[in-house]
Amino acid sequence: MAIPALSHPDAEASAGPELGSDEQRMHVLADTLEMKLRLGYEIESETEFGAVIFSPSPRRWLGIRKGQDNQRFTIQINDDGGTNIERN
Repeated sequence: MAIPALSHPDAEASAGPELGSDEQRMHVLADTLEMKLRLGYEIESETEFGAVIFSPSPRRWLGIRKGQDNQRFTIQINDDGGTNIERN
């Protein structure tokens, strides 16, 4: 009985943006911002590989964070495509 060989898709057809390329870094930033927007954050400013976001009102899930001021975060995509998020 013959075992069918798995075919490999063309490298060009399955290749996304090169890891660490400007295009890949912009995609990572867009995906991160999309996720944060769904969580209720708003964008204060945005650059090619970074953004500043904030929560419009204190988050009060289960009263855990009650009374805190609006939170601001800086998102940076480094040269390798890694995401750094720091609280301001």
